[in-house]
Amino acid sequence: MGASQLDPRIGGAPAAPHRPPASAGDQPGGGEGYKRRGAHPRSRSPSEETALEPMDTSYPREDPRAPTPRKADGNAHTALTLGAPRPPPRDHLIWSVFSTLYLNLCCLGFLALAYSIKARDQKVAGDLEAARRLGSKAKCYNILATMWALVPPVLLLVLLVTGALHLSRLAKGSAAFFSTKFDDADYD
Repeated sequence: MGASQLDPRIGGAPAAPHRPPASAGDQPGGGEGYKRRGAHPRSRSPSEETALEPMDTSYPREDPRAPTPRKADGNAHTALTLGAPRPPPRDHLIWSVFSTLYLNLCCLGFLALAYSIKARDQKVAGDLEAARRLGSKAKCYNILATMWALVPPVLLLVLLVTGALHLSRLAKGSAAFFSTKFDDADYD
């Protein structure tokens, strides 16, 4: 064997004879639906060209080794068409803490705090829709806690003021009654 017949990739082993690629008529079934097994056709050794396997017909047909598109500055890019950017979901955490500390009648402030923390966790995890839903629940519980804690005292204050005004008018009218002096002739 001459030096030209030794394959340097295999460490001096005899090289397989070079065969031209098989044509469509040489393959079983007319060559349709089959491709060569192994790596890309240009990177196969001649000994790997004999085995056949079914062709991958799934879509999209993309070569994973294909070069990625590059911008003029050399960075890879992907263009996505998106709608108007939505603002990030609000978790109302500060309001919930305030509701828990100062407006916590019937534990509504605590429920608001729990949903606020869950909303923040979902926002950090990247699930913006769940964060938006949980933030909305936290807002509702905060509103309920605020209304439940502030409306009754305001109503009580209004009732006290109107009661005091009514009693003062009543007292003025009754003061005239009690200041009346009766004579002895009035009792006859």
